[in-house]
This record gives sequence, structure tokens and C-alpha cells, in this order.
Amino acid sequence: KNDTKMRRMMVFVLVLILFLTEQLNSIHGLLVPSWTSSIVHVLEHLASPPLRVTPLEDLTNIRIPGPSGVELLAHVATPTTLNNKKTARPVPVLLLIHEFFGLNPSIIDKAKGLANDLGCVVIAPDTFRGTVTDFLPQAIWLALSTPQERVNDDLDAICTYIEAGNLASVPGGRIAKLAVMGFCYGGGKAIRYSTQRRVDAATVVFYGKPVTDVEELRRLKAPVCGVFGRNDAQFSMPLLDSFRQALDDADVENDVRIYDGVGHAFWTDMEQVQRGDEPQTGAYTQCTDFLRAYFECE
Repeated sequence: KNDTKMRRMMVFVLVLILFLTEQLNSIHGLLVPSWTSSIVHVLEHLASPPLRVTPLEDLTNIRIPGPSGVELLAHVATPTTLNNKKTARPVPVLLLIHEFFGLNPSIIDKAKGLANDLGCVVIAPDTFRGTVTDFLPQAIWLALSTPQERVNDDLDAICTYIEAGNLASVPGGRIAKLAVMGFCYGGGKAIRYSTQRRVDAATVVFYGKPVTDVEELRRLKAPVCGVFGRNDAQFSMPLLDSFRQALDDADVENDVRIYDGVGHAFWTDMEQVQRGDEPQTGAYTQCTDFLRAYFECE
């Protein structure tokens, strides 16, 4: 009974948040999902297995000075090929941005897997600055109330920290190439960070809000990879077609694919890849092939 009452309350709060969001959108022209797609998006997450919330202190292994004296928490994953080895060569670096629940064990596992498969250093920062949640209303609020500008500043601070030679796995701060990748909330933040601050960074968007403005995309000097599910109600096929077309019109090399039979957030953990589940393994292969080609290209 109590569980049912709590679930009904949660759905009520979600609907209220989405209603208020829609009103803000109509009044101020904010870029948020439409009412219908947001409802379906929420229901997708309600149907998903519950997220395991872990204290940030247990997930992160580095503290980085951020803007205005803020301390940024992050997890650094180093490939086994670099562990306890000194190298004079520049090292590729991947910034990995979590979804709207915040930094969690699934993101850390993906960071470790990507680091080993690609031979790059992966840094997964806490862009919510100290908050993680498994409560959908709070997750939605965190995503809506975390400004792109602040995320950009935090990611810039992390890059500055690396380039100053403070990270042992990137000796002398020599970044061979930089890429940024994100999931859901993090995917939208990733491509906007690339277009607004690091135009030389490759971008991987896993079911995040696309950028369809050709002039914004024209700034990019590195390729873009996009991964989406055909049944994702948050992003219509016309929107994803517009994303592809805008990248082509902007002369940005891209690999945007839409996977059949799945909706939003279909790649949940590395175990799916280890088991060979599809289309998760196909999406992972697309992403790693893209990044490997980018990192290895002279």
C-alpha cells in the first residue's frame, strides 16, 4: 500500500514538473522536450530497473579545482596498458558525461571499459556538483536546472587541469586528441560543449538532444557520432533526420545511426556488451570504432 501510494505521488509530481516545464517553454521559448514526448520518456524510465545510487566519495578518485573555488569530483579510468608505465607520447582523452541521474556505477564501468578498449584516459566528472539521485522528479529538475554554461566551465577546468600536467596518466599534459561523449542529458551537454567551447573535440551523442543549427555545427573541426533508438519518443525521426542533414550541410563528418526495436537509454551497462546483447553491442562497436579511428588518425 505504501509503495503504491509513493509511486502515485511520484507520478503526480512528475506530471506537475512536466506541466510547469511546458508552461515555461511556451512563455520563454526554452528548449525542452514536448509534453507528449516527455511523458513517454518518463514512463520509459519508470519501467527501467531501479538505478543503484552510490555515494560520490565511493565513485570518484580525483578532486579538481573548478571555477570560483568549486571542487569538482570525477573518476579517472586509465587503460591497463598505461597503468604503472611512463610514456613520453601524448595520450588521447575522453570526457564522459553521465545521464540525468548523476554519476553512477554504470558510468564508471563504461569509463573503465572504454579506457581499456580504446587505450585512452577517460574522465567521468560529476556535472551536478555533489548530487546523485534515483528519484525521477529530482533527476528531471537537475537536468533542467544545470546550465550549459556551467557545465562548459567545469569541463574547461578539467581540461586545463590535465593540460597543466597534473594528471599522472597524461604526462606533461600532452593530450593527443580530445573527445567528449555523453548519455541522455550528458549527450546534449556533450555536443553543445563541442560546438561552444572545444570545436576540435570529437563528439559522441548517446540519445541526447541534437543540435540542428547548421551555423553552430559549422564551427566543429572534428567528427560527430550519434546513437539513437527508433522507439525513443523524446526524439522524433524528423528531428534525427534534421540532425543528420544539418551535420552534412555543415560539412561535419558524421556517423548517426538509429537502432530498431529500442527506445531511450537502451545501453544500460557493460554486461550487455559482454553478453553480446543487440543492439547494445552494435552501438558500442559503432562508438568504439568511431573513437578509435579518430584517436589513431594523424
